[in-house]
Amino acid sequence: MPFCPKCRIEYQEGITHCPDCGAELVAELPPEEESRLSPSETELVELCRLSDPNQGDVLKATLEEAGIAALVRTKGPISGELARVVDGITDDEAIIYVTRNRLEEAKEVLRAVESAPVVWPEGMTPVEDEREGEDDLEE
Repeated sequence: MPFCPKCRIEYQEGITHCPDCGAELVAELPPEEESRLSPSETELVELCRLSDPNQGDVLKATLEEAGIAALVRTKGPISGELARVVDGITDDEAIIYVTRNRLEEAKEVLRAVESAPVVWPEGMTPVEDEREGEDDLEE
């Protein structure tokens, strides 16, 4: 049976290329390479802290789009899924972690995100709250 050397999946006879990655199939799988990264390079380190947990999710997605795995940890009096429900009510924060070997790349992504201008799609510009500064309670 042929195997994909990249995906390491076995295929039926007669198939010559991996339908997932396009690699040419081989008769035997090569031995798996051991990770060349030391444990200190794959250690999770803190990239930044954000005052809004939702921003943490956005930054995580941005990092992963750049090929950098990230972990978001929400910290505060209420955490987990409940924190998403009560967003803005408590003083939760998001802590973003990346592996040490990708920290400098992640810092570059973070700098690019921080310096990027905010561009609102047409028709989606924020509206100033006319009641700003007024008490929400009516007497």
